[in-house]
Parts: sequence; C-alpha cells; structure tokens
Amino acid sequence: MATLLKNSMSSETQIAYAERHVRLCQQTNGAESLVSNIQPKIENLEIQIKNRTQKVKARYAAYDEIILKDSILDDCIKNLVGSTKQYDRSNHGRPVFDLLFPDGKPSNITNASYTKEVEKSDQLLLRLQSLGEGHSLLSHVEPLKNAVAAARAAIAGHQEKVTEEKVAIANEELAQAELRKQYEFNSLDAIKLFGKSYANRLFPKFTNGKKKVEEEVVEETEAPIGEE
Repeated sequence: MATLLKNSMSSETQIAYAERHVRLCQQTNGAESLVSNIQPKIENLEIQIKNRTQKVKARYAAYDEIILKDSILDDCIKNLVGSTKQYDRSNHGRPVFDLLFPDGKPSNITNASYTKEVEKSDQLLLRLQSLGEGHSLLSHVEPLKNAVAAARAAIAGHQEKVTEEKVAIANEELAQAELRKQYEFNSLDAIKLFGKSYANRLFPKFTNGKKKVEEEVVEETEAPIGEE
C-alpha cells in the first residue's frame, strides 16, 4: 500500500504530494477516476488556505487599527493632562489634577493594556464630567469620549477577526482531513484497478530524490561536448 499523507504535514506539503499523485495518474491509462476523485479535495484545500491567509491578514490589519486608536486615545489623555495642569496653575484651591488622576500618574492609564486603558479612560471620563456644567475642562469630554469609543470598537473588531481566523483554520484542517482520506481511498482503488505493485507507482514516496537528480544534472552539464 502507498505511503499515506500525514496530518503532521502542512497543507502545502499535502497538496504537493497529492498533485504529484495526480500527475502520475494523468500519465496512466485507466487512472482517470483517481484524478477526478481527488482533484476537488486539492482545490478545496487550496481555497481554505487562501481563506485562512486572508483572515490572518485581516487580523493583522485589525491589530494595527487597535494601535492607531490607542495612540489617539493616548493623545487625548495627554492633552487633558496638559490642560489640567494649566488650569491648576491659573486657579487656586484643590487641584483638579488630583481629582482627575487620583493615582497620580496618567501613565497608569496610557501604559495599561489596550482593554484596561479603555476601562480606565471610561472612569477618567466620568470624573471629568463630574466637574460640573460650565467647567472649562469639559471641552475635553467629547474628544475623549470619541477616542474611547473608537478604541473599544477597534478591540472588538480585532476579537472578531481572531474568531474568523480560528474558523478558517478549522475549515482548513477539515479540508486537510478530507484530502488525506481521499488519498487513502485512491490508494485502495488503485490497487483494485492495477494491482499493488503498479498502484504504488502512482503515489510518490516520502523520500528525498533531490540529490540524485542534482548529480545527474551536474554530470550532464559538465560532460564534455560530444561525449555521452
């Protein structure tokens, strides 16, 4: 029986062996059914590879979106910090900075993880709004609110892409399994059609024949003109 495809092989490797099998069958009279049976499995796996690749790229793009929106949120917070310090210098009494940033360091917000920063920014927004109507620092409410919403949406969008990628990986693994199963069926069908000895010729062996090919090419290339 032919050596079968292994689930430890990458999709590309499984396709490569299956395509070699197809080419060998195409050169054999009576093996047309083997080709027609396995070709759809190869094509389906190729589709799933492409889909998985697209989902990976989409996840990367979504992560870049998180970084961008996080940077904008950082800028909003830093702008608020600057305005708050300026306000406290111009107005005596209890520092507003201490009210807005009770932990003392705005970096505790801007250096937090993406999700934590959104949560901490929400809390900052509530403290800012509590300053009361007419406070000059309330001009920062809308930009901060928009930045928080955008950062939160980016995080949600990234999670959605992560889920889509996992689904694509699962579909690719299913397509791999279908190809391996058909490859095994083809080996059994080939034995019925041609007998075990000849059937094995239609399935590439998992050995590296590259060295032999390279040696033959070198010998032919380096042979003096006129010699065989």
